[in-house]
Formats: sequence, structure tokens, C-alpha cells
Amino acid sequence: MTWKIDPEDKNQENSLVELSFLDFPGHFIGEYSNQLADHLKKDGNEEVPATFEITRDALGNVSYSVTESAGLKQWNASFAYGGTPGSPERSPF
Repeated sequence: MTWKIDPEDKNQENSLVELSFLDFPGHFIGEYSNQLADHLKKDGNEEVPATFEITRDALGNVSYSVTESAGLKQWNASFAYGGTPGSPERSPF
């Protein structure tokens, strides 16, 4: 994944970290977390590995969350979301 930080976009004083999928352009995950932002800045790599937990209910609805990013396994976040602009042809889920 690649990442960018938007310190102007805040939720409960946490800056937005947006993680974008390399293999699935257009798909991203937003995490409002100063702790994650600081870790990614310290790591310094533009591309980072990430691990996800993915669940699917009986109706086929998918839920997912990032469980590790750039070696960090826990961080405080005030809000998280996933999204995609438009309708990409491929999905990571």
C-alpha cells in the first residue's frame, strides 16, 4: 500500500492517514490516527505492507479492517473507513 497523511483533515484531533492499494487502484482505507501517522513518517517508506482482517456475512456483505501496517500491530484511531471513487474493475475483496 502507499500512504499519505492529511494533517488538516482531523477527527478528534487525529490526522487522516489514507492507505491506497497498489494492486487495486482506486481502493483506499482511511484511518484517523496520529499514532499510525507518526509510525509511517518514522518508517519513511512510501510503500508499506499491510495485513487485513476480512469477514463476510451470510448475505455476502464484506467488512474489513487493517490489523498491521508497516510492522505496527496496534494503534489508537478515532475513526476508520474504506472507499473507492467510481466503480473500479477489480476489488481486493
